[in-house]
Amino acid sequence: AICRDGYCLVCCLAMEPSNARLALNKQTSSSWQSAVTRHFQRAATTYADVSELQQASMHDLLTECRAQGLVLELGAGQGQLASVIAACPEVSTLIALDICEAMLRTAPQQAKLSRVVASALAIPLMDHSVDAIISHFALHWCLAPTAVAAEMHRVIRRDGCVQLAIPLAGSLAPLHGEQGDDALLLPLSEWQQAFTAQTNLASTSSGSVWVCEHDAVKTYTRYFDTASDWLGYLRAMGVTAKPKSQQLQSSQPGLTGRRTLQSLIKRLEQAAEPAGIPFTFKVWHARFRAL
Repeated sequence: AICRDGYCLVCCLAMEPSNARLALNKQTSSSWQSAVTRHFQRAATTYADVSELQQASMHDLLTECRAQGLVLELGAGQGQLASVIAACPEVSTLIALDICEAMLRTAPQQAKLSRVVASALAIPLMDHSVDAIISHFALHWCLAPTAVAAEMHRVIRRDGCVQLAIPLAGSLAPLHGEQGDDALLLPLSEWQQAFTAQTNLASTSSGSVWVCEHDAVKTYTRYFDTASDWLGYLRAMGVTAKPKSQQLQSSQPGLTGRRTLQSLIKRLEQAAEPAGIPFTFKVWHARFRAL
């Protein structure tokens, strides 16, 4: 059985043999995680219609993916990637994990797909219980890369594969204003350091517990004619978080205040190119093998 802290995935799988399943973990979410959850609950009905940049990134991830056996997806959202991976004959079961139940409820039903509401910082699975982990456009909402890497290493088996696509600092540049790369997303160096540092907290040995097999930063851009269209696209995606420096001070992140909005619109208009106002994600695509 795949169990931890009283949670049993095998029992969850037995609840509804012919349907996708939901299991609520008993972990207490931080105020930041709760805020992110609320934003994606509101975006659950619109996200799929505005996800072409994510779709392009997902296509690149799939060309690099080596998933097989029991696979865990962190931040599965509406299950688009999970459904594709679960359909692979090499995959026996896919556990789609996300902190937002509303997003997971929109995921299509599939025989090999199990849905679990939980945090990537507290995965309710036993140690070394999964063969592979994938995560696409999700881990950038976590503020502790080293802790996330350590939790992934705890649940994955030795030689298991981790496939990641994580938006980086430098994405959505007009949103940040003068705060630059320190505003919303973490820089590449912090994520790379998380996987090169010693993350096996139970071990006294030194050195990395991961081997990097693939590593590249890719850029995905869409252009908008007006600042209003740009902001509407942002809200429909649920990407309305405040700068990182403000995240721990407020449980209600968002685009608020007339002055803040006016300043943002001005930055968007100043960022306009001949093709329009760029909406750009810089995404780190990486594959690691667990030691």
